[in-house]
Amino acid sequence: MAENPAVKVMVIHRITKELFTKSDISSHSKLYGLVPCGLGTVWQESLTSYLNRLAWRHHVPPRHLVAQEIVPYLSTGYTRNQLGSFSRESALSINGNDTVAREWATILERLTMRSDLHLLTLLWWVGDLQTSRFFRIQPAWCPLCYEEWKNGNRPIYDPFMWALQVVTICRKHRRRLENHCPHCQKRQPFIKFSAQPGHCTHCNTWLGTEGSTELAEQISQEQIEWQEWVICVLEELHNGSISSGVLSWEPFFGNLAACFETRGEQSRLAEITGLARGPFACWLNRSQTPTLQSILEFCYVCNVTPSQVMMGNLTPLKQVIIEGKPHRTPRARRPFRPVDREHCLGRIQAILDGHEEPLGYVQLAEQLGYSGHSLLYHFPQECALLTKQVKELRRQQKEQRIARVQEEVRQATLAIHLQGVYPSLNKVADLLSDPNLLFMPEARSTWRTLCRELGWERHSKANLRKTYLSQAQNFG
Repeated sequence: MAENPAVKVMVIHRITKELFTKSDISSHSKLYGLVPCGLGTVWQESLTSYLNRLAWRHHVPPRHLVAQEIVPYLSTGYTRNQLGSFSRESALSINGNDTVAREWATILERLTMRSDLHLLTLLWWVGDLQTSRFFRIQPAWCPLCYEEWKNGNRPIYDPFMWALQVVTICRKHRRRLENHCPHCQKRQPFIKFSAQPGHCTHCNTWLGTEGSTELAEQISQEQIEWQEWVICVLEELHNGSISSGVLSWEPFFGNLAACFETRGEQSRLAEITGLARGPFACWLNRSQTPTLQSILEFCYVCNVTPSQVMMGNLTPLKQVIIEGKPHRTPRARRPFRPVDREHCLGRIQAILDGHEEPLGYVQLAEQLGYSGHSLLYHFPQECALLTKQVKELRRQQKEQRIARVQEEVRQATLAIHLQGVYPSLNKVADLLSDPNLLFMPEARSTWRTLCRELGWERHSKANLRKTYLSQAQNFG
């Protein structure tokens, strides 16, 4: 710029076409790049947990987010009914170590522009171990962890460990993980539909709880030691995958087979660790891949970790063979227990007669120490009556809850109306005991009906346009 008292001259460089085609502004992600909880630690969350939290961060139900943003990019499409069934029964495969998990992680990484979401899958915990029965058949959680996170204003999420079948106890609170809502006794889906974090998707009940570990007395010290060892081993495997890449289990089975120097040692070790010789031999020749729980139980008895075997540290195994006794007592298998028909029938009849709280036959079987299949096999008609009774109770509870919510919404709307103010959803939500109640369709329907009865036609665009035009005419 040249400047004097009389004239100001500004020199402008010639603008080229390239200046309009080039941009230093980075591209933006379609979805919010939410940071995963506990990343890189043993408390790291699972991919399904991240998906649920991501949807809640966008203020939409997780299943809607999946249908809108993820399903169109999947190689296998889902109809509405198929997506609902997948969310309830099979969605834990998103956390696995196969092509399904990799596809979902890749899509989410592209939508959020994060490069670490693939670390939330099983591949980065146990490597390429291709076995079944890794995951639970329904989600599990620790109520005390939920309560602590809520009171500390921390995100409510599900650590990856809670999804594994081999983990049954919360390491911090030393209590069993829950898998049923304490209010309606229903299981939770893996991909939520409408409930907020930590709430039941069926009755919206808070799944956390206050108090001490009241169930710790029912867990033996041996179970606690076993679970603590399992979590330490999982943490070791996870750290090894993060630092060295995806773990390969070929060295584990190869080193295990090379551990035996003389004839008979293989059968001796199988007998010491409580394994059948045939299946153990299939481990070594790779004709059969054991489950993760079987591998961990074997290593637990021998006082060795899978990572040590992978690295060729076989001293603990050889010591067990030489001494002829295990370092720890083999994990007890569930013994066969005949069904006490008289006792079971007495409990069932007491529930049907109303002397005890209604229970489904699966929950009753758990209390009695049997499987649900055993109870159903011996008492098919009685189990059908139990199911019918529980469904009727849940229907009544649902109707009562809806009535209470509708009355609460009605009172809140009337209170705002008496102030001469439009009872918007936000104002009504501020007066409710739980703002999440407005997610219920019945609550919104009550609000709309009452607004219409009170003369509050929602500020429609047509009314706003008329007001704007009249104001413009008056101004003109």
